[in-house]
Amino acid sequence: MYTNYKLLLLIIGFPFAVFSQTHHGFSFDNYSGIYSTIGNPANAVESKHRLHFNGISYNNFRSTDLGEIDFIDLKLEKNPNGFNGITYPEDITSVRDGNFSVSNTDVLLPSVLWNFHPKHALGLLWRYRNFSDYNGINGSFWNDVNNDFSESTRENSNLGSTNFNNTSHSWSEIGLNYGVVLLNTNYHFVKFGGTAKLLVGDRGVEFRGSNLDGGYDASAAGDLTLTSGEITYLNTTLENTEPANDPRLFLSAPFANISFTNLGFGGDVGLIYEWRPRETNNVGVRNNASAVNTYKLKLSASILDMGRITYAKSTEDAVQNTFTISSSNNAALTIPKSEVRNIGFISALRNANTSENNNPQQGAVSFALPRSLNLGLDYILFNDKNYYINLNYVMPLTDKEEEYANSRAELITLTPRFETRKFSAYLPISYGSDAGLFFGAGLRYGPFTIGTSAAMGLGENMTTRHIYAGIHLPLLNEVFR
Repeated sequence: MYTNYKLLLLIIGFPFAVFSQTHHGFSFDNYSGIYSTIGNPANAVESKHRLHFNGISYNNFRSTDLGEIDFIDLKLEKNPNGFNGITYPEDITSVRDGNFSVSNTDVLLPSVLWNFHPKHALGLLWRYRNFSDYNGINGSFWNDVNNDFSESTRENSNLGSTNFNNTSHSWSEIGLNYGVVLLNTNYHFVKFGGTAKLLVGDRGVEFRGSNLDGGYDASAAGDLTLTSGEITYLNTTLENTEPANDPRLFLSAPFANISFTNLGFGGDVGLIYEWRPRETNNVGVRNNASAVNTYKLKLSASILDMGRITYAKSTEDAVQNTFTISSSNNAALTIPKSEVRNIGFISALRNANTSENNNPQQGAVSFALPRSLNLGLDYILFNDKNYYINLNYVMPLTDKEEEYANSRAELITLTPRFETRKFSAYLPISYGSDAGLFFGAGLRYGPFTIGTSAAMGLGENMTTRHIYAGIHLPLLNEVFR
């Protein structure tokens, strides 16, 4: 047994480039039940549960190269406008043309998973989700604009000629999950699952800049100047495009704007294969095979978040504003800072001498979900059903540059874990191409799950924060018949 512990510690210490698919807990745990269906809907069947009730579960992931941000943020933007979706650090340590910031919040509300037959399972999932990603932004410049220049300590700030984009989107999901066993032989086991979703849109914002150049000089007239470029802006819900920021707690967000005006349909699909050789598939006559693990190797694949939500189907209030900025007589376009403070950047831009082209998008606009391909491998160490190693790969199927769509980061995960029916512990070591290297830990005990995939990081001027916590009621299958 001492040798086993040394081997486990060696595996934990490997400097792999890894990251966890940030769901409610680590979804590859064999006893994570309804949480595991979020990462792969095929996990519903043979989930080790007769019934699994979720009370409330919170999952939040944020990453930026602007500098240090708080570890926990339980609030969502009530009025996203393309500027306030970034968590700006108090001290912006990295200032360049290509800053990025990503946030993803997922609240799993009361939901249930029911294994009503050895080969069939049903689940009902209710989620509220919020995505916001910024690419290619000048962090210091837009921080000053968002804060009405009141927090600026720089003598001047220049955009350069930049291309940037932001999509912020909030929506609810009501999902019906079904899992079925397709094959169950002595050595091979295959199951399939799908989740059909009714998507209820809350709000969406699209904010883009093309070849935008300009800046401001605090020592001069105090005006914001723009010299060239194009700005595209769309906000699905707000007549006043830039109201005062009014964050709300994640518990109240799903109930704040319940409306079935903006609807869509989507879904997830998944497939799982298990290799069950004799050394692990040694279930006794009196044992319930669906209550214990019998595989040596598990392979999984899923496509998540297919679908779109359409806003303003019957009206023409989903208006896309396109502002073309060009110098007149070689003079820069001037916008008073006081006007930005009083009415907001977009309204101030509209009042300036710009060429504005407003397109109603044929009366409607569709926002795509952050579609992704998820591949997984789970392996039992030492033929001991308590020690596992998991590898997970996430590939985005929506591009960062795609309009009206959020995109996941490309991630790969390696996580050792210790697992029993009542208790599990995880130690992920993580890396993202944008987010750098970071580490985490997680626990599941009885009805509680809590943890993070990003407790500490090693990236320069990089902050990645992730936390999840949940309360649930697991009713496991009996081991003995």
